[in-house]
Amino acid sequence: MKRKWMILLAIAIVLAIIVGIAFYFWHKDQQEKEEANRILHNKYSYTAGTLHLDVNTSEYDRTSDPHDIELTPTDLTYDLLQRWEAISEVIPTIDYPEEAIEQEDWLNVYNTFASNRFDAEDASKEITKRGGSETTNSMAINDYLLYGSVYNDYFREFLEENGIKGPDRRRWE
Repeated sequence: MKRKWMILLAIAIVLAIIVGIAFYFWHKDQQEKEEANRILHNKYSYTAGTLHLDVNTSEYDRTSDPHDIELTPTDLTYDLLQRWEAISEVIPTIDYPEEAIEQEDWLNVYNTFASNRFDAEDASKEITKRGGSETTNSMAINDYLLYGSVYNDYFREFLEENGIKGPDRRRWE
């Protein structure tokens, strides 16, 4: 009888270990999914903010699935895209994601925008250092793309030389 109890006890311990291991991996998988959803939700937020998109979260609020977040372009989005396309035509190192825009794949549009950052900074420094008297502005192109801001006269001249109309933001300074 004692032997049966020992066998049952050993089986119970083995089953408890198996259940514990299974629970550990299930819990770890759940945490990874939650973290991936949190990262994706943040990416939607960054995308919406950067590209001036409207955000509809009504379906996401119901499902908690970030893929259910809807991003919709605004007039500000279209203004940004128009400026971006014009700049990409005269500065070949700056990519313009025409196909992603046509498909309204805003996450990929954002990825392209973000990957252009260093090329835009390098080009901005080159453009704004003309004449040598004014300090360079590494954010001239990004500010122009995002907000239509043109604060540097050399950048304004660059836009005019290339047939790109830049708004005069000096009146707000």
